[in-house]
Amino acid sequence: MLISKFKLETNEDISNEMEKALCVQLPQKYKIFIDRYNGGETPDTNWTGKGKTDVRGFYGYDNANDYWDIKEHRTETFLSELLVRGFLVIAENSFGDMFCMKLEDETVWIAYHDSSKMVAIADDFEKFINGCKSKKIGHISTIEERKARLIANGHGDKLSENMLRGWQEEIEKYSKLVQEEVVI
Repeated sequence: MLISKFKLETNEDISNEMEKALCVQLPQKYKIFIDRYNGGETPDTNWTGKGKTDVRGFYGYDNANDYWDIKEHRTETFLSELLVRGFLVIAENSFGDMFCMKLEDETVWIAYHDSSKMVAIADDFEKFINGCKSKKIGHISTIEERKARLIANGHGDKLSENMLRGWQEEIEKYSKLVQEEVVI
């Protein structure tokens, strides 16, 4: 699996800080992952096992991206209820469903955001990571290329300032991502 990690500096204590703040004992492989990557974005990544779905990104702890920071979200009802039940939220798909690790036995589950349904999908964190397959980000189309495609497909009338702003934000985001293979 490829990840664009949130961790920029060397800090072997991230997982220890996380354990103290959440009052949990993290599995060893997950601690290695947090200390090495501290979560990250995973564009064009899919879980290929039971309950196939995309994997949008992994949560970290005390990182610069508040959306993916467990420290910022730990008091939210959904996440705190899962933690009370022994599940740590580790990742999310594009639908808002959460990938969770049951701390007692290290199994990985998917918790559906719109129901109370949870399904076990992997025997442990390492098997979950190994079941996630990514594609390398390739060429990022320029605004001019996107405009040309839109017009060529007969949709030039759909072009708007909002669309152009969205394209520019996407180009800036993906051009800055550096993907690397996850090793735990």
